[in-house]
Amino acid sequence: MSRLHPLILPAAALVGGIFSASWLGPWPYLPLLAATALVLAVILGLGLAGRGISPWLLALACLLAGAGLLSLERSATLSGDHLSGLADGKTHQIEAIAMSPAQPGGRGVRLIARALKVDGGPVSGLLRLSLAPELTPPPAGSRFVMRASLRPVTSLANPGGFDYAKYMAAQGIYAQAYAGRSARLQVVGQGNVLWPGSWLLAARQRLAYQIGALAPSQGRELLRALVLGQRGGLSSQVREAFGVSGAAHLLAISGLHIGLVWGLAYALLRWLLAAWPGLALRWPVIKLAAAGALLPAGAYAALAGGSTPTLRALVMIACLVAALWASRPYRPSGGLALAALIIGLVWPESPLTLSFQMSFVAVAAILLAAAPLARWLRELSPGPRLAGALLGWLGLSGVVGLAVWPLAVQSFHQLPVYSLPANALLIPLVAMLTLPLALIAAGVGLVWATGGQALFAIAAWPAQGAVHLVEWLADLPGAVQYLAGPGPWAALLFYAGALAALTLPKRWAWGLGSGLGAAGLVLWLGLSGPPPPDGKLRAWVLDVGQGSATVVRLPRGQVMVIDGGGWGGSDFDFGRQVIAPFLWSQGFSRVEVVACSHRDSDHAGGLPFVARWFSPHQVWTNGETAESGWYARLLRTAHERGIPVLGPREIAKVHQLGGAALRLLWPPPGKGLAALSSNDRSLWLGVGLHGSWLWLPGDGGPLVEKVVARLLPTGGSQVILGPHHGAKNSLTPALMDRMKPQAVVFSSGCWGRWPSPSRQAQARARESGAALYGTNWQGCLELTSDEHAWRIMPTLARPRDCLAPWPGQN
Repeated sequence: MSRLHPLILPAAALVGGIFSASWLGPWPYLPLLAATALVLAVILGLGLAGRGISPWLLALACLLAGAGLLSLERSATLSGDHLSGLADGKTHQIEAIAMSPAQPGGRGVRLIARALKVDGGPVSGLLRLSLAPELTPPPAGSRFVMRASLRPVTSLANPGGFDYAKYMAAQGIYAQAYAGRSARLQVVGQGNVLWPGSWLLAARQRLAYQIGALAPSQGRELLRALVLGQRGGLSSQVREAFGVSGAAHLLAISGLHIGLVWGLAYALLRWLLAAWPGLALRWPVIKLAAAGALLPAGAYAALAGGSTPTLRALVMIACLVAALWASRPYRPSGGLALAALIIGLVWPESPLTLSFQMSFVAVAAILLAAAPLARWLRELSPGPRLAGALLGWLGLSGVVGLAVWPLAVQSFHQLPVYSLPANALLIPLVAMLTLPLALIAAGVGLVWATGGQALFAIAAWPAQGAVHLVEWLADLPGAVQYLAGPGPWAALLFYAGALAALTLPKRWAWGLGSGLGAAGLVLWLGLSGPPPPDGKLRAWVLDVGQGSATVVRLPRGQVMVIDGGGWGGSDFDFGRQVIAPFLWSQGFSRVEVVACSHRDSDHAGGLPFVARWFSPHQVWTNGETAESGWYARLLRTAHERGIPVLGPREIAKVHQLGGAALRLLWPPPGKGLAALSSNDRSLWLGVGLHGSWLWLPGDGGPLVEKVVARLLPTGGSQVILGPHHGAKNSLTPALMDRMKPQAVVFSSGCWGRWPSPSRQAQARARESGAALYGTNWQGCLELTSDEHAWRIMPTLARPRDCLAPWPGQN
């Protein structure tokens, strides 16, 4: 205990209470908060009696407070006038205030707005608004009216997937809207935003105009990310390149950026104050400069959105300044603990976020490892100071990389091989050249727009250079390895082992530290592989919105991926962001077959990534060719990797695979595709076990159904994925009468332009006696067959509301 700052134990207890309530709760918050008050009263009584403050009692109070505050926050409900209650997918007249400058996103721009009225009635709540490219976005702080479709924020509900709705809810956003070219958007005045919020919005908008006036480039969008914290304009390729290079932290406004701003401001103020002899002789210049530098650092944090890492950095710098003014030694660990206490008490959900965890783990690693690393480097390199500083910098970068590695791999499934040299090159270029230039431009731009824009143009040169550099680094052979990360318990054991090794006496440190680390490694490796084959046929129809993606595990353990979802006109990689995380969550690191029913982007979008990183033995297609788009990328990846591409003629010869029966019913081998529509060219695949069949028809239409119906086996238990996502002319009576399916599974979007699956397709499925399931209502659907029937388990326990109403219990 003597080696630890007295605030560390209470901070750890607060975070532990929050995690306990998250994993095991939430619990009734009133008893927890009452118990917190009781323990605090005991601490106060002991203090007044001169018996001191027990760190253990304070830790107990923080433990109870963390659990109570998180339980309180999660028990809160939205107000009755919240606009999410009106989010029904229909078009409404909306009045709102723009709460952020617009940034590129999707096919147009997007911004955050605070709703005032919907259809003339008062409402409350924030709104994520997407605008068509033809519309002029309202300036930040302005009040505007428009007609837009209003819908709730939803996630793609798949095991191992990112919970987008939860992420947005943490920002207070539960609804989203889209305004098309006929939205009649009109700015009607200035919004009622209190100062200093109004000034901040005006400043952000002023800088957004100056950055937006630059020539379009990814360098410009990097400046937008560094100054305003808006990353929507960065392409998915550039964001992925920063991640692959281990430099994604440079895209987020973090403690590094805040510390740099404070350091530069401190150096400038100290120089200016020291140049004023009368002031320098009467006042403590160093203390004044340190305190004064807090203002630009705080302004930058507010300008960039006030993320958790920036708040942590501000608290730690404020503690440094306070210690300097009090002439007391500064212990950074105390500042870190105080930052955790403040953030955890004010925003109890924050410690559960990856941003909080990576930020605090990185700084804690620096604090724990800096002194031992410095001693080791002095012994290793007693030469020039510059060489020692360079080694120290690289050493600390390596320490931080190792420290955040379990969290990064668990969340992003990336192992950046060249992280150390990449950061050695990118940190000076981005954080020490581009960022200072951008901040000087921002400071000038707030008072002189023309000068600010000229300086932003200068800053765009190193920014574009950084983009080119990171793309080159990401393209190096072997730059990244994708893998399933350790689970939370394995990561916890890793960190416990590292903490033991760095803080305990030598006789305990290495033994306990290595033992805990080895236990974490065993737990990780033991849980990261797939379960042993059990002779059953399993399939997962993934939730990919208005698209299709199915993963099949054959009785002997082989895996097939049939279609990969996707959004037309978007660079969102469904393979990287949806399918691969699901495969890793199930322990699947290789697949046997990647099959693409046809070339449409909502079926081919995720397959290039799977073909590149999961080593399939074969790629199955309908024989189409393409020059561009996701399907073309799939063919190009197969060619580059030497993966055989099979067409209908070769696929039709595969009757058994991995202990399951396979059948290709369409298109017939040798049949020309030219006369068929793109949808009717779809592969119609069947996977079966002992008479139980799962049919995957792609987007085949009624003409294809008429032919296929005559080829279907009769009897047994059959499940069909609704053709063309449940289009109104799908599931024809002839097909249903022949198949008599146990269930129809629809892969559809929850909030598209029209209700899907259609009422007509649902009705025909019901008339055939089939049970109805849908990814739009129930998320990912897991299908398991043995010798007799299919068991279908949805990911969502309670069906969600969608544009197409839930048909009810089966």
